[in-house]
Amino acid sequence: MKNLSNYIAGPDGIGKTTFLHCIEDTIKDNKTCHIWIRSPKIISKPLMAFCRLVGLTQYKTIDGIKYGTHNFYKSTFVSWLFPILQLLDFKIKWHFEKRKINKRDVVLFDRFSLDTLADLMVDTHNMDMHKSWIGKQFITLFPENLKIIILDVTEESIRNRKKDTLYDENLALKIKVYKILSKDLNLKVIDNNRDFNTVKEDILNYMYYE
Repeated sequence: MKNLSNYIAGPDGIGKTTFLHCIEDTIKDNKTCHIWIRSPKIISKPLMAFCRLVGLTQYKTIDGIKYGTHNFYKSTFVSWLFPILQLLDFKIKWHFEKRKINKRDVVLFDRFSLDTLADLMVDTHNMDMHKSWIGKQFITLFPENLKIIILDVTEESIRNRKKDTLYDENLALKIKVYKILSKDLNLKVIDNNRDFNTVKEDILNYMYYE
C-alpha cells in the first residue's frame, strides 16, 4: 500500500482522534479513509474465554464504567500463545480493512498494529516483545509512506481528560510501554501537555513538511 498515511498512537485519552480530525480538516481537498484496528478477537476468542474462566481476565465496574484487566503474564502458556493468535487475528482484520482504501485516499490510522503490540506488552508484562519475532511481525505491518507520531501526555492529564481511564490500573504501564516503543523504534514523539494549537501545528508540520 503506497497511500499517504498518518498514524497517531498512544494510550487512551492522549488526543489521537481529536488531532486526526484536525489533519482531516486541513487536507479536506483529499479523500480520507479512517482505519481503527485494535486487538481484534477472531481466532483468539476461545483462548479469551478460557482466560475469563480461570481468572486471567477480570472485569469490574466503577461509577458505571467497565474496566477489563488481562493478567496474561501470570501464565507462561497464555503469554506465549495469545500474541501468536493476536497476530493472526490482526492480519485477518487488516486484510479486509485494506479493501476499503482507494488508491488516492489519505489513510488516517487511529488504532493499528503498534497499539495492538503495546496492548500485548502490557498484558504479558513483556517489555522486550517488540524485539522478538512476534513483535517484529507487528512492526512489519506498517504500510509504506506511513508517518507515525506518539503523543506524550502525563498520567494525571489523561485521567483528567478521559473519564474511563480514571481507575485504569494499567495506565502507568501503558504510558511506559509507548515510551519504550518510541525510543527503541525511533518514532516521533510530540508533547501534548501543551496548548492545543501548538500541538496541532507540530503534528501538521511533521506530517506534511518534514
